[in-house]
Amino acid sequence: MSANNKQIVTEAYQRIFGDLDVSAVDEFMSKDFVQHNPTTPDGPEGVKQLVQMLISQGVPKQKCQYKHVIADGDIVILHTPYQMAGKEWRFIDIYRVANGKLVEHWDAMMPMPETRANNNPMF
Repeated sequence: MSANNKQIVTEAYQRIFGDLDVSAVDEFMSKDFVQHNPTTPDGPEGVKQLVQMLISQGVPKQKCQYKHVIADGDIVILHTPYQMAGKEWRFIDIYRVANGKLVEHWDAMMPMPETRANNNPMF
């Protein structure tokens, strides 16, 4: 189950946020998708609005790279770099999967700072 859920989440993430494919939202997300990021509405329409905003802001299509993909039953955690708003970001996304669809999401995002307090890599 965990391996299958990893496949579903990584493919969905690439198609939606890497390829910026709005049509993939309906393919991968449940109609009652629960969003815990307070800046994005619940449901597939909220994610579609987010992708449209990324496109309108000139976010490039990109091949998503995953530093970590961790699955525990119906939960999959991604740790990824992402190019957005002219900066490199680090994302941690947590998805819950049910019946082959993404049904719930939590995240934490951090832009790469201009100056760093240490030389440790973010990945």
